[in-house]
Amino acid sequence: MSFVEDIIAKSASLPSANLAAARSVRGNPLDVFERLSVADHLDFERVSANEIHIALSGLWCEHDVSLVWNNEAQQVELYLLFDSRAPGGRSDDICRLLTLLNERLSSGHFDFWNTHNSLVYRSTLSLAGGAKLTIEQAMALLAGALEAAERGYPACQYVVWAGKTPEDALDTALLDLASHG
Repeated sequence: MSFVEDIIAKSASLPSANLAAARSVRGNPLDVFERLSVADHLDFERVSANEIHIALSGLWCEHDVSLVWNNEAQQVELYLLFDSRAPGGRSDDICRLLTLLNERLSSGHFDFWNTHNSLVYRSTLSLAGGAKLTIEQAMALLAGALEAAERGYPACQYVVWAGKTPEDALDTALLDLASHG
């Protein structure tokens, strides 16, 4: 028997770690977001073991954030849907605006979900390899979503309701944001 065959034979007799069991031991990262929401007095709803909704107050409106723990992919998925609908014929302008917004983001991205006629900011945090979510990572994920929403929401409103071009809407929104900062 070769050295490699000997190692394989010995390892076959050892108890193997069940990956699903190992993942369940580390705990659910959404618990971190729940503790953070309680500590910061944020309105939240724990929809299920793998989903939590958190309300983040912004300059223009309250943003509803959904966080989903995808255990199979070992990822925390963040979705921030805008309270806005694109009127008929403006989806091309909205998509152009989202491209301009995405160019300015360091993480996450904006999407237009045509089937729901909805604007959404999405981000994902990988916890592959059994990594545990820290409070700092959770805060950074929420802060990044809020910062993106504070740029994106007013710009979308300028395109949808004021009829501005995507470029003008983004410039106006960034000026408005700077004046509040």
